[in-house]
Amino acid sequence: MASDSAAHKTRTWRIGRAIAGILGLIFALVYLFEGRNLPVGQMRAPGAGIFPLVVGVIFALVSMGVIIDALWSKMPGKVTLPAGEDRKRLIIIFCAFLVYVGLINLLGFLISTVLLVIVFTRVVGEVSWLKAAMCGFGLTLLVWLAFAVLLGVRLPAGIWG
Repeated sequence: MASDSAAHKTRTWRIGRAIAGILGLIFALVYLFEGRNLPVGQMRAPGAGIFPLVVGVIFALVSMGVIIDALWSKMPGKVTLPAGEDRKRLIIIFCAFLVYVGLINLLGFLISTVLLVIVFTRVVGEVSWLKAAMCGFGLTLLVWLAFAVLLGVRLPAGIWG
């Protein structure tokens, strides 16, 4: 009887992992499909479509890896849902990303990304507001320099542009 219970837990765990991988793969394919009309450009002059292409392909590959792992795994991993402070942090970060998606076109890339990184760093890293702000401004500046300046990718300017 105990082996039936263990087999059921393993099967349930494998099915859950496979479903998570399939959902991730579907999301990645939709993401790639939506970004298909953006110009990719050339190696010397990448276009706006290069970022969604790279992210979409990486996300699809990771999702396929999760599916393969779920199908080949013999033993379930120990899975626990976050509780207490960890759950609170997870909810705050999830909400921060939703707010970011809603604000990026209104406030633009620079302001929205600085705010997101500050919140993320403060909540996950449990650092001071000053360190979180330094991370927010520094990381946003690096990403902006890489994409807007070096690659010439047009980032959302929001109401300022």
